[in-house]
Amino acid sequence: MFGFEGEVFGLLDNGILAVLALFGIDLDKRLGGNGVRGGLYGALIGNTLSDCIGAVADQSMPMEQVIGITVGCFEIFVLVYIGTRLWDVVSQRNLTKRG
Repeated sequence: MFGFEGEVFGLLDNGILAVLALFGIDLDKRLGGNGVRGGLYGALIGNTLSDCIGAVADQSMPMEQVIGITVGCFEIFVLVYIGTRLWDVVSQRNLTKRG
């Protein structure tokens, strides 16, 4: 059906990521943001989900590895969340010092 080995995985992997990034942008804008963080978090969630689905679909991959991939992706999501919160605090302090 498709011409290249792994093509279906690529379509699913990036398709899920793109849809969730766009959803995140839209949701962020509806909630009053500029869409940047929504796009970032949507892409991180989309990447986690698409990597997990891709790993499960690869029947040669042991379940422990699937879980490890998914946990690793989620850990980055948490670290980015913490990083953006710290960035907000530092930025607010710098604005307060200037004003």
